[in-house]
Parts: sequence; structure tokens; C-alpha cells
Amino acid sequence: MVNYWGHRVLLLLLASLLTSAFAFSQEKEDFGARFGLSAEKKLWKRLSVGVGEEFRLKNNCGDIDKWVTETDVSYTLVKRIFKLGVGYDFIGDWDEHDEFFEFKHRFNGYFVLKHDISRFNISWKSRYQMTYKSESYGYEKWNPKNYWRNKLNVAYNIRHSHFEPYVSFECFYQLNNYKGNVMDRIRGQAGVCYEFNKHNSIDFSVRYNQDIFVKKPESSCLLGLFYNYSF
Repeated sequence: MVNYWGHRVLLLLLASLLTSAFAFSQEKEDFGARFGLSAEKKLWKRLSVGVGEEFRLKNNCGDIDKWVTETDVSYTLVKRIFKLGVGYDFIGDWDEHDEFFEFKHRFNGYFVLKHDISRFNISWKSRYQMTYKSESYGYEKWNPKNYWRNKLNVAYNIRHSHFEPYVSFECFYQLNNYKGNVMDRIRGQAGVCYEFNKHNSIDFSVRYNQDIFVKKPESSCLLGLFYNYSF
């Protein structure tokens, strides 16, 4: 019975990922890529800190999109079940027309709930996010931009294997839009994580972003490759 329901959850998320790709009309589509490195250090038994660097390409991988420097501190309240965390991201957003980086500061707080069903690991991450733009690049009517993000992830632990496939679905809800708050983006992702050992792993993924309930919706598909080190 556990395996039956676990497979149903995985099929449901796969269906959601495919539905998000075709359910809404697009005015602009793009293909891009994401590359990154990250490291996580466990300071004490339940307290961890992490840093990461991410680089993105857009316009069919022909132009720079942005780079992101990430920092994170998390505390596990209940092992393998409940975690709290805060983070800060420094973002350089490339303006291809004026050819300069527009810098942004992003702060977030989150919690993660996890539950194992047979060999499936199901997690829910809920995040409050604030992103500040520099006013020196022009007047911003909506600054900072605050979002409530919710992500559901299902991973499968293959017996006697270093590979762990996963699928996820995420939605973005505006919190302080002066025109009125709506859910303006959904995101689906599928990938596989390969663990070389307990310290080193790589992650390969395909991510699909879709704007919804906006005047000029855009969509994008991004390939991702990340290396992770934990100690």
C-alpha cells in the first residue's frame, strides 16, 4: 500500500510538471542554462552554514543572464523532519541593452518539512523572500519585491545506487504588489543527483518556468549542472 501511494504521488508531480509546460499560452519562450558550485559546513550537530555561486545564460545560451552569490544558515529542529533557515543572495542581473550589471539584494527566511514513504522522500519548502533593487538604475514602483514561495519535492532513493532522481513543483505568490497580489509564476523541475561519496555530489536538472496571470507572460527552459561539497 505504501509503494502504491508513493508511486501515485510521483506520477501526480510528473503530470503537474508536464501540465505547467502546456497549460498557459506564451508570448516569449527562451532556452538557457544554469551552472553552480556550493559548499555546506555543519558547525554543530544541528546547525549548518552554506555558500554557493550560480551563473546563468539566456537567449538560447547566447547571452549572460545573471550571477548569484548565495549564503545560508539553517537549524534542524527535528532530524530528517523539520528545519528552519535564513539566507542572503547578492545578485548581478545583466542588462543586455545598456550592458551593465544591475545589482540586487535578496533576503529570505524559510522552513522545510520532510517525510519518508518507503523509498520516497517528500519535502515541502515554504519561503518568504524580499528582493531590493538599486534605485540608482531608475525609479522602481515596486521595491522591494516580496514573494511567498512554496515548493514540493519528491525524490526516490534507488536501492544500491548512487543516483537519486527527483521532481519538484513550485509556485510564486506576490505579497506587496501595489497593483494587487497574484500568483505570477509556476516552476517545474526534474533531475537526478549523483553522490560520489558522503562529501561530494553533482546535480543535473531540467527546469521549466512559466509566467501566469500577467499581461506579457514568458516561459523558459533551463538545463542545470551543479557541484555540491559538504563537510
